[in-house]
Amino acid sequence: MKVWDLPLRLCHWSLMLCVIGSFASGKAENWAIHERFGMTIMALVIFRIIWGFIGSETARFRNFLAGPKAFIETAKQMWQRKSVLKAGHSPVGGYATLALLFIPLMMAVTGSISTDDILYDGPFYHLASQWSNSAGRIHHFGEKLVMLIVVLHLGALAFYWFALRKNLITAMVTGRQSALKGKDITLSKARSYAGLCLMGFLIILAQWAIELRPDYF
Repeated sequence: MKVWDLPLRLCHWSLMLCVIGSFASGKAENWAIHERFGMTIMALVIFRIIWGFIGSETARFRNFLAGPKAFIETAKQMWQRKSVLKAGHSPVGGYATLALLFIPLMMAVTGSISTDDILYDGPFYHLASQWSNSAGRIHHFGEKLVMLIVVLHLGALAFYWFALRKNLITAMVTGRQSALKGKDITLSKARSYAGLCLMGFLIILAQWAIELRPDYF
């Protein structure tokens, strides 16, 4: 059954690559590349938030954000190794998705207004310099959170693979999820192209913001 649209899948894998690139460039202290990845992350998360309201049915937040009761019930099913037969994210996966969006966005925003007071100012430092010190501390602490959610995400993928016999990686590549029966999630070509264009526009806009900061003139 087809459950994931193309713009969502492209956003997912692009975000993964940018998080890896941002982490690696930060460790190498290549701040020019680091900020490019960071601003791209910001654009991708903003796109995903917008797509959570106008994308295909499984991409929308209303499809997978549920109350505590549904969350606990789904967690019990998973603990008992019962497969959750739901197209798209389960309630547990839904809240995990929010964490996977919020933490990278927090890192991108705090990094964009940080400074080392020597050679580097973030692209938006001149807009919120009074918050720079606090943003810098949050950014450095957030690195541990990024590592934590990556480990938890990989652990969840392994749990689904070995305990629930569900391959979530293939589903996010092909858009199709096995062991489900029902009507494919559809997205018109026009809306799919519009989504891809929106994603590209936001990425270009984020990169342009780097060029427009005062120290580029």
